[in-house]
Amino acid sequence: MTGPLAPSTTPSRQPYTVRPARPADLDRLAAMLLALQDHVEAINPALWRLAEQARDAIQEQIAARLADETTRILVAEHPRDGVVGVLMGRVTTDARYIPSRTGFIEQAFVAVDHRRRGVGVRLVAEICRFFAEQGVDDISLRYAIGNEGAIRFWTALGFAPRIVTAGTTRQALAARLEADCPPPGNVL
Repeated sequence: MTGPLAPSTTPSRQPYTVRPARPADLDRLAAMLLALQDHVEAINPALWRLAEQARDAIQEQIAARLADETTRILVAEHPRDGVVGVLMGRVTTDARYIPSRTGFIEQAFVAVDHRRRGVGVRLVAEICRFFAEQGVDDISLRYAIGNEGAIRFWTALGFAPRIVTAGTTRQALAARLEADCPPPGNVL
């Protein structure tokens, strides 16, 4: 394979190869994406939890994304340790907005023993090549509040918050409303 999505030959401190994921990678991809989910759930207990049914179906979900032409799943492979990093990005098109075609980095994970070796940066560089081929100029992503490693990594690459997604439980909101707002008919 040649071109911008060929396995990366960029020199690095470690002999990693960045390449598009293959169906043979499904077991490792599932393990890494579940590790990412467990990590973000642990650092921010307010996040939604992945349902057991979704955990059980993760390989099928990944396989569907591998077949989706708007999605690119990249892996970083180490000659001894195998696949140690994953980044999933997709192109979205919505004519209601300018730009109408954007890139979204959905998930990124590097195994703990391989962090701070340039693996994440190389994965991001490769997804940028994919986005460029697709005519994408604007790239977005999300990370969990409390994930300090992700905040540092993405901020260093120039990502900055544009919108905040805030949440609460219905019960907590009802309690706050009751405390702050008198019930109807009780005018002071």
